Amino acid sequence: MIWNEILCLGDSITCGARDEYGRSYPIELARILTDRTGEVYVCHEHAVCGETSSDLLKRSWDNTARRNAARIALVLIGTNDTACNIPAEIYEDNIRQIVNILKIHGKHIIFGLLPKLEFTPIYYKNTSLIDEYNKVLKKLAHELDFELCDMSGTEKYYADGVHYTNEGYRELARRWADKILVGQT
Repeated sequence: MIWNEILCLGDSITCGARDEYGRSYPIELARILTDRTGEVYVCHEHAVCGETSSDLLKRSWDNTARRNAARIALVLIGTNDTACNIPAEIYEDNIRQIVNILKIHGKHIIFGLLPKLEFTPIYYKNTSLIDEYNKVLKKLAHELDFELCDMSGTEKYYADGVHYTNEGYRELARRWADKILVGQT
C-alpha cells in the first residue's frame, strides 16, 4: 500500500470546531486526496482551540519532529491573534520561526491565507488585523519560499462568524487538495 502523510498545524479552524459531524478539514482532506489519487493519505492534525501564532510557535518543533514522515505541512493560524491584538511584527516573527522549524524538518510548506471574520464579540475590535497578517504571509512566502492557499470567499460557510460548517471544512479541504495536487494530475 502507498500512503502519504501531511502535517496540519493551526487552531480551532484546523481542529474543526463547530463542524456538526465532529470532523475537520484534515479529515476531509485525507478523504479527498485518497479519492483523487488512489493512494492513502493521512492528515495529522496538531491544532489547539484558542491558540495564537505565539502558542503554535512554542509547540512547532515537537509536533513537527513527531511527524517525520510527513513531507507536506499545512498551516492556518492567526484568527486568535486578532482577539489578542498581536501586532503584525510579532505575528511576522512567529511565522518566520515556524517556517524555519518546518524547513529544518524538510517539509514542503503551504500557509492558508486567513479568511475575513464576520462580526463576533471576541474579534470585532481587531478584524483589520486579518489584512495585515495576510500581507505578512504574502511577504514571507516570497522571502522564505513557501506556498500560499487562498481561503477568501469561504466565509459563506461560517457556522458562527469564525468557524465552519462541515460543508465549509470540505471547501477548505478542496482548496488545500487543489494546491497540493497542482501539476500532479
